[in-house]
Parts: sequence; C-alpha cells; structure tokens
Amino acid sequence: MSTGAHGAPDHAGGLATMLSITARIQRRNALLWVLVLGASMVGTAAGVASLYDTPAKIHSYAAAVTTGNALLAINGKVEGIDSLGGVIQDEFGFMASFLLPLLGIALVARATRREEEAGRLELLLGGRIARHEPTLAALLVATATIAVTAVLFAVGLAVSGVAVAGAILYASSLGALAFVFAGLAALLAQLTRHARDVYLWCVMALAASYVLRGVGDTTRTWVGWLSPLGWAEKAAPFGAQRWWTLAIPVAVGLAFGGAAVALAARRDLGSALAGGGVGPQHASPALRSPFGFAAWLHRPAILGWLAGGVLLGGMMGALSKQLLGAMAGNPALAQAMGIAGGQPLDGFVAATQLYLAVIAAGYVVQAFGTLRAEEADGRLETRLSGTLTRIRWLATHTLVVLGGLIIVVLVSSLVLGLATTVSVGNLAELGPTLASGLAYLPAELVFAGLALALYGWRPRLFFIAWAGYAVATFIAFLGPGLKFRQWVLDVAPTTHVGNPPLGTAQPAALIVMAVIALVLAAVGCAAFRGRGVPQG
Repeated sequence: MSTGAHGAPDHAGGLATMLSITARIQRRNALLWVLVLGASMVGTAAGVASLYDTPAKIHSYAAAVTTGNALLAINGKVEGIDSLGGVIQDEFGFMASFLLPLLGIALVARATRREEEAGRLELLLGGRIARHEPTLAALLVATATIAVTAVLFAVGLAVSGVAVAGAILYASSLGALAFVFAGLAALLAQLTRHARDVYLWCVMALAASYVLRGVGDTTRTWVGWLSPLGWAEKAAPFGAQRWWTLAIPVAVGLAFGGAAVALAARRDLGSALAGGGVGPQHASPALRSPFGFAAWLHRPAILGWLAGGVLLGGMMGALSKQLLGAMAGNPALAQAMGIAGGQPLDGFVAATQLYLAVIAAGYVVQAFGTLRAEEADGRLETRLSGTLTRIRWLATHTLVVLGGLIIVVLVSSLVLGLATTVSVGNLAELGPTLASGLAYLPAELVFAGLALALYGWRPRLFFIAWAGYAVATFIAFLGPGLKFRQWVLDVAPTTHVGNPPLGTAQPAALIVMAVIALVLAAVGCAAFRGRGVPQG
C-alpha cells in the first residue's frame, strides 16, 4: 500500500482511485438508470398536469381513488391527494416503490459482490486499495447517482407546476428510499456468497416492505412504520410535509452501509459471513448435469420474483371484496382504475394480472442477464471446454428460464385466484384468473426473446433489454391513464394481450408475439454460436 509523507497508508489516495474505477465501471448503468427514472417521472408529471388541469378534475380524481382500501394497498396512502402533486404521487407510486429500490440494489451489487466473484477485487486489493474501500466507493457512487435522480425528479415536478417545497420533499423521500436499499445491498454483499443472492434477499425485503406498508395503510395502524416504503409515504410531501421522517431512512441506510464497510474491512476476500462454510466434497448428481446446474443457477431469481408475485397476488385478492364494495358506492373509482363496463371483478383481476405480467417480464430479463455475468466472469469458458456445446448450454438455460417463467405466472395467478375466491366467495373466478395469467405469456416471451437476442449478439448491449423493459412498464402502467396515443401504447407488448378476463384475449396478437419471440430467440442462438467467447 502506498504511504504518505510520514509513512502512513495513503487511504485518501486509495479511496480516490477506487472511486474512479467504480465510476468508470458503473457509468453506463448509472446513466441508464438516471435517464429512465428521470424520463418516467417527468413524463408522469407532464401527463398528469395536462389531464388534471383544473381543481374540479383533481377533486374528482381524489374522490374516486380514496374510496376503499384496495388502491391504498397498491399505491399507498397519499396525503394531500387533492392537489396536483398528490395525483402525481398516486400515479407514480407503484413504479417508484420498486424502481427506486432496484436502483440502489443494482448499482451496489454490481460494484461489490459481482466484482468480487469475478476476481477483479483481488487484483485491486493487491495494490494500495484497502479492503473496505471498494464497498465504500460503491456506496458513494450509488448515492451520487441517487442524488442526481432526485434532483431530476424535483426539477421535473416543479416545472410541471408542483409547489417547490413539496417537489423537493417528494424527490428526497424517494432518494432516501433508494439509499436504504443501497445500504442493504452492501450489507448483504458481505453476508452472502453470490450477487444473485444479494438480489434475492433484497427483492424479498422489498416485497415484505410492500406488504407491511399495505397492511399499515389498510388497517391504519403503526405497521406501516416498519416499512421503508412506509417511511417515504409518511413524509407527506403534498400534505403535512414531515421533513423529519427523512432522518429515518437516512439513519437506516447509514447503519446498513456502515456495517457493510466495517465487515468488508475484516472479512476474508471471497468468503461470506452467512453460508460461507465448506460445502460437500462432491456435487450432487443433479448439479453435475447441465440442466440441474442451470436450475441451481437461476433458482434465486425464480424465488425472488415469485415471492413478489405471490405477495402481490395474495394481497390484492384478499382486498377484492372491499374494492367491489367501493366501486358499487362510487362508480368513478372504476373509471379511475380503467375498468369499463359492468364487470368490476373481472376488471380488478385484469388490472392485477398486468402487475403480475410486469413482474414475470422482469424475471426473464434478469435471468438472461445472469448468462452475461457467467460469461463475463470467465465461468462459461470452463463449461464449454469439455463435451458441452454452445447451443446445448444456451438451450438448457433457456428451458430453465422459461420453466421459471411458467412457475412465476402460474403460482402467482393461482394465489390471486384463490385469494379472490376466498374474499368474494365465488369459485368460478379461479379458472378465468389462471387463463388470464397464461394469456400474458406471449408478451413476456417477447421480453425473453429480446434479452436472448441481445445476449447472443452483443452482450455489452444487454442494457437495452432493461431499458425496453422500463419503457414498456411505464407505458403499461401509466399510458392509458395519461391518454397516450395508440401507437405509443402499442410499443408495450402487454397492450396487445386484450386485458383478460375483462376483455377477450386476442389470439392473432398472441400468435404474432409468440412468433416474434421465437425469431428473436433464433437470432440470439445463431449469433451466440458464431461469436467469440467471452465477448464484451
């Protein structure tokens, strides 16, 4: 390690070097996150401001969405919803509740445990970099990215006509939420052995936070204070404006981050504080087969996204009876949710299935991203050095990913159907609920095909798959409510499904999407067969 003028270790110089390295590694991912999140917030704010341009329209919206508890469980309780800022918070609430935490998780996991798995941290620590500095640098870069995103949020809200104080507080509360999960990811990077485990446990924590906030809002109890999502909500940027609540996520994020830095300074490189013991001497027969190994590799992603789908489906199904009662007393609520006609229960199931479809699509993109990590870290070359061919390896992983997709879709839909059946007492809803979940499979396969094509052709362009997923999610959730033009709505594959069971699934569109997914997969396989391994 280099020393200063008096022979002391040059910690400042080491941290500066590590910050430079981390910023260079993360610059593309960080820029993508900032642009996608900033555009989502600005687009939502501008769309809401154009639609709800009079106090009467804002009041009508507020009166509709505050009826019953179902929408509270989805978007949370928005204090001051009878204002332009409150409407924006309510419309952007669900996206913010998982995109902002994912921002912190992705940036920190990529720069800590992922780099350690690849062996690159070992090379860095052989120089003048102290053990704790990679973790500290990852947190600082993630915090800077979060801060830039929050500033864009505040500016976008203010330009759209929201009061400056409320805009700053709302942006700060979302930034603090991302900071909590960045700290949690840094801590889990010390406790677990693989980056995929960091994602798994962070997603599980996010799902639990979502449920705790929903329970707290619907029961109006203190339970919401146990959730990081609840802390962001309690700031009430367009209501009472409780600035002091920002201290809670900041303190928790600092505690997580401080613990992570302290553990990184003492932990052996390559080890983990949980589950880091010596494994069995020989792999099980299942792990020695290509299919078994692929299933083991993708298991954390399957379990993490499945947990999110099950919790969302169960919670929404349990609230279905309350929602039906609310819509019966306030027809404007059905219009606010985009439920037309005289089938409110089918409309509720259709709206929930859209959320579950977005969860399933996120799973397939992350799962194919795992293949890129396997190649970049040098493990794919080892796998292909024997009798395992490229196409067999890729086909095996593709089958496992698709099997995981079917599991996520079927189990989530089953939980939604059963919870709805118990809530409304009508067993006839179970079949249509399962069928509507399966109807979204072709749309989800389009995301899988795009991810596979990008990985097979040029792995370094895989970020396009995540960007496409983010754009499609934004359009699917907010496009109809913001009155986007039809050609914009058509960009999202979910638009072409037909909104079952409220609407009729469109067989022709489903077939076309399945063919598109198959063509994209074929392109990816052909490109992967002919390109170099590894390839950036």
